[in-house]
Amino acid sequence: MKIRVFHDYHEDKLVPQKYMISIRKGELPWDREKVFVSVSAPFEPIGIEDFLPDSLAITVTQGDLILSADKPGKFGILLPPLKRRAVEGGVDYWDIEHLVIQVADLEELFQLNVFCT
Repeated sequence: MKIRVFHDYHEDKLVPQKYMISIRKGELPWDREKVFVSVSAPFEPIGIEDFLPDSLAITVTQGDLILSADKPGKFGILLPPLKRRAVEGGVDYWDIEHLVIQVADLEELFQLNVFCT
C-alpha cells in the first residue's frame, strides 16, 4: 500500500483534501469484513492538480470508516459497502487500485487534526 495526501488551497492556505491509498490489483482482502490502515503524519503535500488517478479508484465514505480500541493509530475501512458500490457501478472490485477518502472524514473520525503540515 502506498499512501498520498493531496493538498489544495483554501482561504490562501495549503490544506489537505484527499487521502489516497494506492494498492496493487488483488492486494485488498476483499473476502474480509474490514481492513486497517496506519495513519502517520506529517505527509508530504502533493498538489491537487496531480490527483488524477490513471487507474480505477473508489471513494471511501465516512460511513465506511471505523476505529478500533485494539488498533491505536489505525483506522478501519469496511469492505462490503465498497464491494457493493463497485458491483452496482458495473466494476469488478478486484480491479480497484485506489481508495480515496476525504481528509475531513478522517479528521472527524479521529476528532482531531492529524493531517497538519
